[in-house]
Amino acid sequence: MNSLGTKVALVDDSPVFRNGIKEILSLWGYEVVLTAIHGKDLLRQLTTANSPDICITDLNMPVMNGYETIAALREKWPGIKVIAFSITNSSCEELRALQTGAHAFVSKTGSIIELQKVLHDMQQPAGI
Repeated sequence: MNSLGTKVALVDDSPVFRNGIKEILSLWGYEVVLTAIHGKDLLRQLTTANSPDICITDLNMPVMNGYETIAALREKWPGIKVIAFSITNSSCEELRALQTGAHAFVSKTGSIIELQKVLHDMQQPAGI
């Protein structure tokens, strides 16, 4: 599946991270429909009209952290696939994110190609 037309929300309290990843996603053909500084900001902005296909969220943020954001998305917007994206490359953090409902975990300290692969895999029909 092509990334063209795939809508993405980006949640991170770091403006440098948000802007950098937004640029990269745009270069890859994704449409970044929402950016937010924490989970509560994302939920305030979400509507049926601008609902993303995929949400990339940091885990460590003020006001509403990534785990709370993932849980809220699973409850209120179950069709949105979630990627937990964290500076910490901890197996405990990854497990907690996946148990909370994230579809994938990517470390910010890893290769950007890993994020690209995860995004690509999320667009594939089940069973492929």
